[in-house]
Amino acid sequence: MSEQYAIRLLELAIGTPIEIVSNEYGENLSSYGDALSHQKIVFRIKEEQPDILAIAVLFSLSLMSFTYASPRGYSENDFIPDEQWSFAYFVEGLEFEDGKLSFSGDYVSGRMMKTDIVYEASGTVTLTTTNRGKGADTWLTHLQGRKHIQAVK
Repeated sequence: MSEQYAIRLLELAIGTPIEIVSNEYGENLSSYGDALSHQKIVFRIKEEQPDILAIAVLFSLSLMSFTYASPRGYSENDFIPDEQWSFAYFVEGLEFEDGKLSFSGDYVSGRMMKTDIVYEASGTVTLTTTNRGKGADTWLTHLQGRKHIQAVK
């Protein structure tokens, strides 16, 4: 994707006012004893015409997921350290079904994304991650244009 289009999508999305409807987080152990985490956040875009932002929000959240992702297990063999998120990666994960636009990213360029984002008409978004801890909280802070680090006094 041309860098100018990526920047335009980010400009459209960053600063978007949202309302968190629910934020569920859980951890358990796999049958191998590995820690597994699952987070599901449902939020609503608080704009008059939220559907105009669908592609920009999906692109921005998928970019953040990729940026914060790291290799896990065998995927380290495919890891490219300086790889950048591309429009091709984004489009590969897009799907439109039952009136909902969604993005799904599993392993991309050796990074474990494990992120699903569903954008419903009227601006309700469901963001689900697996084995990403509570990282999606930070992504939503960035989406709103707020800093997630506070100065220590």
